[in-house]
Amino acid sequence: MSNLIDLHKWRRLSWPRIVLYVLSVILVLHLLQSFATSSSPSTPSNVLLETTQQQSSVDFPWYNDQHPNMAPLQNRKYTTAHLTTQERDALQASMIEKARAAASEFEITGIPGSIIHTASMAKKFRSLVDCWTTGSWVEDTTHYTMPHFQDPIYGSCDRKYKKSGGTSLRPAVRYTWKSQCDMINVDAQHWCQVLRGRHLLLVGDLVQYQLHELFLDTLRDGPAVCFGELNCKDHTVCEEPETRLRYLRNDILSVRRKMDQNHGHPTANVIEWPFTSSSIMRGYPVVILNRAPVVESDEKFIKGLVETLRVMRKANPSALILYRSTGIGHPFCDDATEPLAKPLDDSFLKKLPHGWSELERRNAMAREIVEAAGGVFIDLAKLTNVRPDGHIGGQDCLRYCIPGPLDSWAQILYQVFLGLEGHLSIEN
Repeated sequence: MSNLIDLHKWRRLSWPRIVLYVLSVILVLHLLQSFATSSSPSTPSNVLLETTQQQSSVDFPWYNDQHPNMAPLQNRKYTTAHLTTQERDALQASMIEKARAAASEFEITGIPGSIIHTASMAKKFRSLVDCWTTGSWVEDTTHYTMPHFQDPIYGSCDRKYKKSGGTSLRPAVRYTWKSQCDMINVDAQHWCQVLRGRHLLLVGDLVQYQLHELFLDTLRDGPAVCFGELNCKDHTVCEEPETRLRYLRNDILSVRRKMDQNHGHPTANVIEWPFTSSSIMRGYPVVILNRAPVVESDEKFIKGLVETLRVMRKANPSALILYRSTGIGHPFCDDATEPLAKPLDDSFLKKLPHGWSELERRNAMAREIVEAAGGVFIDLAKLTNVRPDGHIGGQDCLRYCIPGPLDSWAQILYQVFLGLEGHLSIEN
């Protein structure tokens, strides 16, 4: 009987022992193989180097460490990351022609709302604007740094820098924009005189709200109360003559007259706050526009922007319309410490997420439409596309801290208003 009990015990214990033995053998074999591989002279050392280079080739130039890939949108109906650079160039040329044809309905030769009334003067002025947005970032620790009084989120970089022990200029503020054409330093009082009491309306995406902050920082001596980033009420930016500033968020510049979606409130994805009513257009004779990088077809983009400018021109034919180009974001921007030496080439642009890979083409299309409608296209994205540094950081690698790279926006806009009012030569 005892022999039978011992046999049952052995059978119960045999399977765990067998499993344990097998695992031990596998572990020993694995260790021996690893040792043989690491010590074998037949394994070339450049295999590991080549693998590392292949991994780093997907990194952006400002990366200090390897990061997970932020894959671009793969919806081939609306994005072109799957195309070759040659195919993307051909598509851009084709869509520019379509945008030009669609905007041919506008028969405006000068720039309404300015002293520029002829096609030749308009062409010269637009060339000068492009000259102001062409140049490079140079390190200059003596340049004027604009103080920031407004939304605390844009001053977070200064707070972090001081908390970390920084005492000198924050790295992103040490650089100033050096354009190919001379620019005059901003004079707030003179700018108010140039505005001549014309109220300003800023319409566009969330980054456009930063332009609202820049105007307040430049033209006011202190903070202004603004509740939220959707529909910020009027602020007085100039006392004499009185000039007011207002911001409305409309990501796609739609001509919607009332907020009839989501029970009368804006949705959380694409904001379309109404701004094209006749009363608003007449009340704000200077409008600065921008369009968010919404994922859609090129044809829809063209149709939408043409319709918007058509409605605006009908409501106020003499309105001065400025359009700010849309810039890219910089994934994992916390790694960046300085400007890029040169713009990203197409191999990098195609890897950008959130539809940013399409912005170069969309901006080129917008230029055709805006200029045909008598507006001024200002390529401010050209300046900030090479500034992966200076962002708010963390999860926000699209917006910038103030002061920082956006100081140059105020500088260039000042030149634009001076030129449109005849306060400087356009023969530069």
